[in-house]
Parts: sequence; structure tokens; C-alpha cells
Amino acid sequence: MELALAADVSIDIAHGRGIAERLYRAVRDAIRDGQLRAGERVPSTRELGVALCVSRNTVSDVYERLGREGYLDGRHGSGTFVAMHAPESRRDTRATAAAPRRVSGWAGRLPRSRSIVPAREIVHDFRPGLPDLDAFPIAIWRRLAARNLRELSNDVGAYGDAAGQPRLRFGIARYLAHSRAVRCDGEDVFICNGSQQALDLLGRILVDRGTEVAIENPGYTPAASIFRAAGAKITPVPVDAEGLIVGKLPPRAKIVYVTPSHQFPLGVTLSLTRRRALLAWAKRSGGVIIEDDYDSEFRFAGRPMESLQGLDRDGTVVYLGTFSKVLFPGLRLGYVVAPPWLQEPFIAAKWLTDRHASSLEQSVMADFLAEGHFGRHLRRMQRTYSERRGALVEALARCACGYLSIFPSYAGLHVAASLPRGFDVDELVQRAYEAGVGLYAIGPFYLQRPSPGLIFGYGACPVAEIDEGVRRLGGILRSMPLHEETKGHRFRQSAKPIA
Repeated sequence: MELALAADVSIDIAHGRGIAERLYRAVRDAIRDGQLRAGERVPSTRELGVALCVSRNTVSDVYERLGREGYLDGRHGSGTFVAMHAPESRRDTRATAAAPRRVSGWAGRLPRSRSIVPAREIVHDFRPGLPDLDAFPIAIWRRLAARNLRELSNDVGAYGDAAGQPRLRFGIARYLAHSRAVRCDGEDVFICNGSQQALDLLGRILVDRGTEVAIENPGYTPAASIFRAAGAKITPVPVDAEGLIVGKLPPRAKIVYVTPSHQFPLGVTLSLTRRRALLAWAKRSGGVIIEDDYDSEFRFAGRPMESLQGLDRDGTVVYLGTFSKVLFPGLRLGYVVAPPWLQEPFIAAKWLTDRHASSLEQSVMADFLAEGHFGRHLRRMQRTYSERRGALVEALARCACGYLSIFPSYAGLHVAASLPRGFDVDELVQRAYEAGVGLYAIGPFYLQRPSPGLIFGYGACPVAEIDEGVRRLGGILRSMPLHEETKGHRFRQSAKPIA
């Protein structure tokens, strides 16, 4: 007999001795195995007796026994619940006792699942990678979603094209041609579940065991993890005030992953001279450039730099973009502009992985673009983010005690700053957390030889929170002991080599 103890928990009591003993063992094992969790309500004795066609007293005896052993907790007037401190689960002991199983080489190369920028509930939080969610026109998005659901056309309700909905692909192509000088039409654009999936697919398609992949150092370390899991040899390449140092590329590299518009995490822009040198390297070596153009929508000084893809005449650049940073991170929609030689394998890999991205989100995004809401939102947020960036840089110059050197950055939603050699960044981050300020170190983004520094995200920080957060930071810096090598350090716009 199978017994439902909760909405998602069923246990089998078909075998064993008497009904009371079978019930006792079934409930006990469900608790020990974690099927029934601490604090979860179990059926009343009356309900369970009726369900099993047994005496209510039998169920009461079982519950009393489990209560004495610390598994159940009866609360007068409320019911019976799994005890908050039930005896230790046997799940861990069963797992360790089981014979070991071998996972694949790919799984063995995966890093531990963790966030390199931890989410914390802090008022004055300089967490990078977050846009202003309160400013998103949610009423418009909700209206467009409702309209698409009401109509439930084949675009929304049926299986879709692995490459993405044509309306969205052509809308993105028009937008990229106008804003980033990307050379493409809709047939060159492929929709993914964010740029993270795009990188994973490219790793599967382009990387064989031992393929050498060059990554900026510091850089977007999840990209390095993706390529390493695919079997790549990762080679860090240093960055300076002009971006990736192309002359430091390893001679055997086959792929270069680069963030030229707003280098992650330092925020510098790859110079035009370096862009041309990188394209020349790819043509000469037969290499592939993966251009991640995240955060390129917001620029606050100077002429927007043409994308690498727009300068490419040899089909060496694969261009990535995402709507997550511009609109909201929960929107898992990214896109790839692929050269002709890559298009067929990319579609095949996308189809095999998950068939297609969410049809509803694609359709809503296509309407959001076509009706001009996307452009209006960008223009509005450009003004907002420009004000916040200015407030942050000014506050750091006023309050940072001369310790911080801001890297030259005129785009995106964060700025980065170096700290003097020998400065205890971990202590600073902890003290700031205790003072209600969220700070984030650059160190985790280095593949080797990390340098002390901080990354300040301002997308989700109103000006008042920025001012107060930096004021508190200044107080913490003044209270920290100085090492000899930190003395005399002054706030400045940094132009020194970074790695």
C-alpha cells in the first residue's frame, strides 16, 4: 500500500510485519531520508486512520512512539509536525557507504557551484552586474506578455526554431547595426538562454582536448571555467589601460575571449590599435575571437568604439550580447552573431541542448523592441546611470583617503579601483559589511597573481545610497592600519599596467 504523507511525498508500506510497525518504519525513514523536512506537518491521526482503514489508536500509538524518539512534535491545537531537531539523517551515511561512481572528465573539471559575487541584503550595496530593477517598465512588459498569452499563436504556444523567433532575430540585427555597427542580418543572429549558455555552446563546438584558449587577466572567470570543463588549456593574458595586451597572446592559442567595450572587471576599453592588432592576429593564426559585448549600451564619455565584429572582414569574430544586464537578470535572453562557418553547428548544438529559448519571452522581447520601448528605456537609464557614475567617482575622490586609484572607464554599470600593494582587502570587505556597506574584491576575477582592488557596481544604487556608502567606506579606511608600502598612495585615475 502506498501512502501519501504530504503533497510531494509518498511512502510504501506494503511489506513487513503488522501495520503499526510498517507505518512506524515508513514515517521514520521518510524523516531520516529528508523526504519529510523539519517543521513539516504530517496528517492527523484521524486523516491517516481513514486513509489506511485502520484504527485511529494505531496511528496515535505510532505517532507517540515517534514523538518519544524525537522524530515528531505534537503541538496542541495545531497538529503534528516533524521535529525541528530530529535524529540525524541517514542520507549522508548512505551516500558515503555506497560504492563510488565515476563521473565524466567534463564533470570532474567543473568548479564548485558558487557565486563569485555573493548576494547579500545590504542597503548600501555596490554589487556589480545589477541594473536598476525599480526603473524597469514592468507595466509595459506585463501588458505585452498578457497580449501574447491571450493570442497564444504558434510563435508562443508551439515548439519553436532552435535559432530563435525570426521577429526577434531581425529586430536585434537592426538594433545592433544601428547602435554597435555590427555587420549582420537576422539570419546571422541566434537566440540563447543568456550569454552563459552561448559560451557553453561555443565551448562544445570550438574546444577539443588541449585547445589553448586565451582569457583576459583579470577577466570573466566563469568563461574560463566553461572552456576548461570542455577540455581547454586556459592561458591568462594581462590587461592594461588599453585593454588586452595583444602582444602577450600565446603563439599556440586558437581562441581568445575578450570584453573590448567595457573590460570585465576593470572597465577599460580596448583601443582601436589593439582591436586592429587582435583582428590581424586572428587572420594570421586562423584563431577565433569571442567578443562579449556586455554593458556596451551605456557609455558616458567619448565616441562609442566600433565593435570588433564590425571591423572584421575575415569571419573571425563571434559576437555575444545579452538583455540581462540592460533589463533584468531574470530575463534569460542572450544572442550570438555567428559567422557563416559557425552557423550550422551552432543551431545543431542549440537544438540538442534545449530545443529553443522561451517562446513567450522571445515574443515579448520582440514586441518590446519593435514598439520602441527598449530604446526609450535605454535613453532614460543612460541619464540615470550617468548621474550615479558621476556621484560615485566624486564621492570616492572626496572620501577614499587617497587609497583608491580608479581605472579609466567610461561605459557600463561599474567602476573598478586598485588598492595599494599589501592592503588587506578581505578585512576591508568584512568591516564594510558590518557597517552596512557591500564591497566586492577584484581578486576572485584573476586567473593568477591577483592584485588588491575593489569593483563598485552603481546600477542599483541611488545617489543618496552611493554618497552614504562611500562616506562609511572612508571612515573604515581611516580606521585601518597602514602598511609601509601603502603610505603616500593618492587617489587618481590609473593608467598603469594592471596585471
